[in-house]
Amino acid sequence: MNALTAAEMRTADLRAIEDVGIPPIVLMEAAGRAVADLAKDFLSDLHGDPIRVAIVAGSGNNGADALVAARYLMQLGYEPDIYMAAKASDCNELCRLQLEIMQGLGASVSILRDQSPEFFRSGLRAASLIVDGLLGTGSSGPLTEPYRTWVNEINIASREVIAVDIPTGVDASSGAVPGPAVTANATVTMAAPKVGMLLFPAASYVGELWVAQIGIPPAILADVGGRYHVMTKQQFFFWLPHRSRQADKRSAGDVVIIGGSMQYVGAPLLAGLGAQHAGAGYVTIACPPDAAVPIGSHIVEQVIAPWPATDDAAAIVEHLVDVTRHAGSVVIGPGLGRAERTQEVIRGFIAQTSRPLVIDADALFALSGHTEVVSGKKAVLTPHNGEFARLLGEKAEAAIANRIKAADEFASSLDITLLLKGPRSIVATKEASYVNVTGNEVLATAGSGDVLSGIIGAMMAAGCSPRQSAAIGAYWHGTAADYLDNQHKHSVVASEIARSLQEALHWLDDREEQHEGYLTRLV
Repeated sequence: MNALTAAEMRTADLRAIEDVGIPPIVLMEAAGRAVADLAKDFLSDLHGDPIRVAIVAGSGNNGADALVAARYLMQLGYEPDIYMAAKASDCNELCRLQLEIMQGLGASVSILRDQSPEFFRSGLRAASLIVDGLLGTGSSGPLTEPYRTWVNEINIASREVIAVDIPTGVDASSGAVPGPAVTANATVTMAAPKVGMLLFPAASYVGELWVAQIGIPPAILADVGGRYHVMTKQQFFFWLPHRSRQADKRSAGDVVIIGGSMQYVGAPLLAGLGAQHAGAGYVTIACPPDAAVPIGSHIVEQVIAPWPATDDAAAIVEHLVDVTRHAGSVVIGPGLGRAERTQEVIRGFIAQTSRPLVIDADALFALSGHTEVVSGKKAVLTPHNGEFARLLGEKAEAAIANRIKAADEFASSLDITLLLKGPRSIVATKEASYVNVTGNEVLATAGSGDVLSGIIGAMMAAGCSPRQSAAIGAYWHGTAADYLDNQHKHSVVASEIARSLQEALHWLDDREEQHEGYLTRLV
């Protein structure tokens, strides 16, 4: 599914209006009806007469959408109380038209600038539901007064809130929340999800995310929004590799994991579990000689291949290149440690190998200040935020300011695939980027990232591209966490994530997606 920036959404709107000839009022009618349809579901369990809905509307198109929703809710028997940020003469043409319609229907309309804060506060608290239509995707930066006060009043009213397109105060493109913002229980976004609302901190303000198809042709959305995507269930199953009936253990996926040390025995084992439970047919752990015995004492299905016992880094690199010469993929880094010779081995191997790579953990540390070694490789780098900051060096502040932009620029500059881990992981490449919306706090356990690296390695060994492998891996890893959460697991260890991968597949396949006509729940 395409995800759009605010600028891309404006382009899509204009093309639908100017190129296709869809009148803007038609798009607005569909948008408002979608909001009303979801509001109806929120209100369906309530009883009493009247059931009041507070419609908080701005002076632009976002406010107009909210006013259309108010009209449909009135037709359904609800009592909309409309609170306008501006009087009719200060609204744009479409918003003014919708406001005049509501006034003609006899709806209660108040201009917020003419009323006391107490009036607005009591009105919000008298409502069963609040619809936030103050500001849309075109706004950015911190809110100014009186919007700050109005947003704070919405938040302290302790009522369920549905946001129109995006919660007021949230940046639609970057995901930043530079000041007060509406905390919604649900957001109905129009035509396509906006990139920013998929990312934290903005995602914590969005609530349930529903996408409303309002009549903009899919071809236009795809054309204007080719950079950003949301990994969906359909895309996941389409990309997920399947074994041939004629497969043998190596053609099913031959993964070599270069990892482990005396201090970190478990990391390569967990990566191996992830690879095997994701479908790899043959997994080898290549490790330093002093780690071979403790690692070997824990393995059953995997093969162990110790490094030569030498201090000559070049000899170790030559050995590893030979061990991996037939591998479908190589996962390097889990548990290797940060000794100087080990770091030299890592950089030497990455420079010399031609095998598809998953670079994680201590191998990412080895690349700090040496990222040119991986440039142009068929590689997936899997840093969390701290590791990414180290890779960026002096540019680390850029990742804090705009995480997805920093990921895009880093991946493009090296022509590699970057999986930036964390809540709402980002898969960035030179051509396109994906936001992953699966997963939860169950993944906050030691070794979870090692399992993920193993899954990605299995996908690459099965023939998927680095971009596909990273996107599949992030989605499947998160789905396993969602499955375990559904089993009421309060906490898990990393090996449980690996061992639940197949059950999670069946659970995902059996889950029915939530649709309400032209509304689809994405998160």
